[in-house]
Amino acid sequence: MKMDILYMRINNFLEKMFQPLEVPIILTGRLVGFLFIPFFRSQFFFLFPTYHIGGAEKVHLKIVHCLRKCNPVVFFTNRSINSALKNQFIQSAKIFDLGHFNYFDNRVYINFWVGVLCTIINNNKTCVVFGCNNVLFYKLIPYLKPQICCIDLIHAFGGGIEDVSLPYVNRLNKRVVINKRTMNDLKNQYRLNGITEKMNERVFLIENCVKIPELVRRKNNKSTLKVLYVGRGSEEKRVNLIGKVSHLCYLSNLPVEFTLVGDVKDSVDEQYRRYCNFLGELADEKQISEIYSNSDILLLVSSREGFPLVIMEAMAHGIVTISTDVGGISEHICNEHNGFLIKNESDDLIVKNVFEVLSKLTLDKILMDKISHEAYEYAKTNFNCNKFCSEYKNLVWGK
Repeated sequence: MKMDILYMRINNFLEKMFQPLEVPIILTGRLVGFLFIPFFRSQFFFLFPTYHIGGAEKVHLKIVHCLRKCNPVVFFTNRSINSALKNQFIQSAKIFDLGHFNYFDNRVYINFWVGVLCTIINNNKTCVVFGCNNVLFYKLIPYLKPQICCIDLIHAFGGGIEDVSLPYVNRLNKRVVINKRTMNDLKNQYRLNGITEKMNERVFLIENCVKIPELVRRKNNKSTLKVLYVGRGSEEKRVNLIGKVSHLCYLSNLPVEFTLVGDVKDSVDEQYRRYCNFLGELADEKQISEIYSNSDILLLVSSREGFPLVIMEAMAHGIVTISTDVGGISEHICNEHNGFLIKNESDDLIVKNVFEVLSKLTLDKILMDKISHEAYEYAKTNFNCNKFCSEYKNLVWGK
């Protein structure tokens, strides 16, 4: 906590000290950018935050892979926690990690790299710049030549990046959302801020994809159901509620086991940790796939989401999803058909309702098998990566 306060004070001090120097800092960056021009000639530039493990990062990797024939360049703008996906990005693109220099995410860092990147990109005449989830991308946009195509991706509405992007709407040639809910939220934001309806035509829906295993999930003949969580331990994920559910199941002798994947142990109250298995962060795709194959239920209790990639991965393995009904999840999960939706109510009610669904499933293996089959079939039909790649190629190149 003390380090966080110190970090904030230093950041605020730097913000105030360098505010009058914004123009000279950008100019300095522009001059430095000439040194980089020979190394970054491309028709496609991505600005993504990180390459550590995460649902958004996996989506970014898929997009880059789909467009790898364009010899893209990826700039990572933030400091990555680990290098889990770095080598996979390198296989599809030339990468440059600006996050190495981002000790304080302030306007000094941003303005300098705005200068550097605008010099690099503007020397590539007609090219595409694609950004997601980072302030640097939006601050860069006004400095790019008019013929350069600017595209952004919004995973979910409500995280704040939609407000950062608002002043640059007129300069964004195309915008991608991953579900109808976010598309409607974006259009509503336009309406509330007096942005012409014509800008709605620039918003495109491209749903994410996952690799679908060829074999249909086997029937569940186990006496104990294995409940899985995969993700971050951030506040909106409410992982502590999963700890409470595991405790309630223990007290009721419910035959379930809880496994949590990700850096989430500290997000669960110490008194509940003994009822969960913590595997930590995993980057190996084969290992993750094996965990999915050995699990029965995916449990998410988030307060907000777009449409989590982890649900798609789980459904592709025939796992039954139990999730709070937030974001675009209900666009794909039909309650008691291919998963279960829990009302986003108070914490206590969420815990109670999740427990009731788990109790129901432990007693009804036929229902488990039926929903497992429906989840797999839905994933096979709707989460196809060939379709995903085609849509991104059409978005960028119109073919």
